[in-house]
Amino acid sequence: MLLFFLKGAIQLYNKVIIVGGGVAGLAMSLFLKKANIESIVYEQAKAYGKVGGHFVIHPSGIQMLELLSLGERIKANSHLLVDFAVLDKDNNSLFGEVDADIELELEEMSSFINITRYHLIDVLYKEVQKQGIPVKFGKRLKHFMQDAEQVKVVFEDGTEDEGSILIGADGIRSKTREQLFPFPAKPLKYLGKTGVYGIVETEKLGELKEHFATDAAYIYFHGNFNFFVSKHHPTDEEISWSIITTEPRKLPKKDFEEKPVEVLRTELAARFEGWEMPIQHLVKQTDHLIAKSLYRIDLMEHYSHGRVVLIGDALHTADPNAGMGTTLGLEDAMYLAKMLCDYDYEDAFYYFEQGRKQRAKKVYRSANLLETLEVDNADEYALFDSSFEASWDK
Repeated sequence: MLLFFLKGAIQLYNKVIIVGGGVAGLAMSLFLKKANIESIVYEQAKAYGKVGGHFVIHPSGIQMLELLSLGERIKANSHLLVDFAVLDKDNNSLFGEVDADIELELEEMSSFINITRYHLIDVLYKEVQKQGIPVKFGKRLKHFMQDAEQVKVVFEDGTEDEGSILIGADGIRSKTREQLFPFPAKPLKYLGKTGVYGIVETEKLGELKEHFATDAAYIYFHGNFNFFVSKHHPTDEEISWSIITTEPRKLPKKDFEEKPVEVLRTELAARFEGWEMPIQHLVKQTDHLIAKSLYRIDLMEHYSHGRVVLIGDALHTADPNAGMGTTLGLEDAMYLAKMLCDYDYEDAFYYFEQGRKQRAKKVYRSANLLETLEVDNADEYALFDSSFEASWDK
């Protein structure tokens, strides 16, 4: 259990540069604002839009959002997963095959939420605007330079900026990480899995929408894949789903990510022929599809170098089966802001790394649960650990 009390920021930073305006980067800027530390966010996209799939957020991730006073807005833009079923193709419960310890831990846990990326980004970005934190769009990092006094960033459009420190929150293919720890230090590796993420309007499902437009969330296990489906918003008439498939050999882009949507949709739907639940119909009616070969880096030995530090997916590329990637990024943002509030950057980065490594190990270990449905010691898995507690007392 970790309990933080924030009294007031040590004024050591004239400006913090955040590269990456996704969930972790926006949350980082908001936590820094709470610590009275100025920051600026640089995002490579030209604008935020209705793009991306869905996230399941762990109770500790929800707690981080509540620390930013965003609890009610998140509640109004997500679906609380209070009824969760683990099933086979015939809609039989697999809890009879699940380790009794897992079932007990799940019953005792606080609830998770399901939310789309664009709803979560929208909530965070509106708060960033309200707080007057600048966000610059269309800024793709080219390189950075640092010395004893500052760090300088250069973007591909030729613009530059300087700050006290640089926080790389630029995702799984982080340019910040690539320069900070050059190949072959921590190469991005194919995970041996693919993911397909879909969002479908319930009106397209006709009479069969009653199977999915419920408060229940379902996860199915069959062969070499698992399938998740749930609502993601209390009022939006949409359903989100995802398929994670074990593919030991990476598929060529032309045969997967770049495959025409109608062809990919037909192939995915064929997997559900004869299933009790009308998932085949659900997939066939889905126009919004994202297909990805999944990658990861091994657990990082170092989180920073000099005046540059990594957070979120740039630091921990968690297996989607762990269901903790977004939560890790939110926790990172809060923890690092707390350290920067209390210490100079060298000590802050040191304590950030020391404080987060064990949590990252637990998250990586949690991915195995959805593959084996077995657990030796629940305390070793981040999925069951809702004790990451924080208080922001000013």
